[in-house]
Amino acid sequence: MERKLSVASLSPVDVDPAFALMRALHSDLTLDHWRSFATHSNERVWPRHSGMVGIRNERGYLCGLFVYHVEPSLKFGRAFVVDVLAALDIIDVEPVMHMILATIRSTASQLQCGITQIRLSKQQAALAHYLTSGGFQSDGEVLSASVSR
Repeated sequence: MERKLSVASLSPVDVDPAFALMRALHSDLTLDHWRSFATHSNERVWPRHSGMVGIRNERGYLCGLFVYHVEPSLKFGRAFVVDVLAALDIIDVEPVMHMILATIRSTASQLQCGITQIRLSKQQAALAHYLTSGGFQSDGEVLSASVSR
């Protein structure tokens, strides 16, 4: 059966419904933290160069999303950076991931980026399979440390 998925930028009205998807993948995420992050992501200095994109299933429910921004790259000019990637579907996540990757590629191309970088947490190892199958490869590591405030 062919899936009928749709893609659209997420608006502020979509932030709360998207929380259910994010919470399923990040159990320690709070609604307040998600709202703060989503609001900040939609209000960056260059709104044309950042955003939140959702994938909806046949019934209109969110089954995937990604949050991106464009940043300067010394080697590639402009980098299309995906900070958040989520895909969850009770039928089959593969078509959702294919739609996400196609949308990431087309958006990066429209924004004239020379490279796409997707940041996954260690808990998202299952999604890494779809990325490597889609032509992505590991290019170093991101090392993190908390900052005391």
